[in-house]
Amino acid sequence: MSENNNSSSRIFLGSVLMIAGILFLLKNMNIMTLDIADFLFSFPSVLIFIGILSALHSSRKTVGLLLILFGSAMHVSRYYNIDFGEFMLPLIFIAVGFLILIKHNKPKPFGDFHKYKFQQEVKDDFLESISIFSGSNKFFVSDAFKGGNITSIFGGSEINLTDCKLADGENIIDVVAIFGGTKIFVPKDWNVVIDVFPIFGGFEAKGIRNPQQVLDKSKVLKIKGVVIFGGGQIVLV
Repeated sequence: MSENNNSSSRIFLGSVLMIAGILFLLKNMNIMTLDIADFLFSFPSVLIFIGILSALHSSRKTVGLLLILFGSAMHVSRYYNIDFGEFMLPLIFIAVGFLILIKHNKPKPFGDFHKYKFQQEVKDDFLESISIFSGSNKFFVSDAFKGGNITSIFGGSEINLTDCKLADGENIIDVVAIFGGTKIFVPKDWNVVIDVFPIFGGFEAKGIRNPQQVLDKSKVLKIKGVVIFGGGQIVLV
């Protein structure tokens, strides 16, 4: 994650908290009668807030923009007294249909050691995992793994990369975890850099690496993105 992204997110988060505090103070001093708490901390506003942070910290802007759009639509429906519930079922059908279309990998059988934990084997140099109100377990096989995308929203994923070889240069896995999480298993000799921005969550590395292990600096796996009310782990095995 770049310094600019970190700076932008801290400025945004700090500004939101300062503005909320000032508005609350004005309300408590009877200078402002508008119920700011009901608006700022309503479910639509939380969606917009999460969407902005997700867009700032991920190279994939789609998830963040959808959350912003969804939250804004809910505010508009409240303002104009529109029954937003009438639109929920069609939106769910559209979302499920979209996910079915983009999930093109098919599960394949493999060895006894993995079959109990990882239910889907994927032979691909690029990782794509989307878990929304669901779970995902995948075992990747690649001779030149180049990174990918992991999205977990009210869901979770477990990704095994132990049978992969890392491609030359910097390979980025872009993580977005919102009320969800992900666990990524990687070989101990990989050079892994974690650069994830957590908000009420965290992302950590687990496992014991041999202190005498010499890492190949020409190959890097970088984990970047944002974790909001969620978590993640890199497990060295």
